[in-house]
Amino acid sequence: MGLTLSEHREVGRMLKRAHRLILDAAAIVRCYQRQSRQLDEIAAGLRSQRGSLAQKLREQVGEDGMVEGVPVREVYFGELKEREDA
Repeated sequence: MGLTLSEHREVGRMLKRAHRLILDAAAIVRCYQRQSRQLDEIAAGLRSQRGSLAQKLREQVGEDGMVEGVPVREVYFGELKEREDA
């Protein structure tokens, strides 16, 4: 079993939001090089997980598929829209 399309959409929103917040935190603490670098590494780890999940989604719906009106390629890597952030 795997995630439903709605679950992929929700996880995509959550991971995009988390990624953005971690990068924002890294920027704020850039005067502390080690902590900033560690946060950047955490963000990179999230990108890797998003890539794996995006691949599973593409296997479900195809490269040109849509998920709740969103192109499959944007579910995990498209821009986080304001309505998604709420």
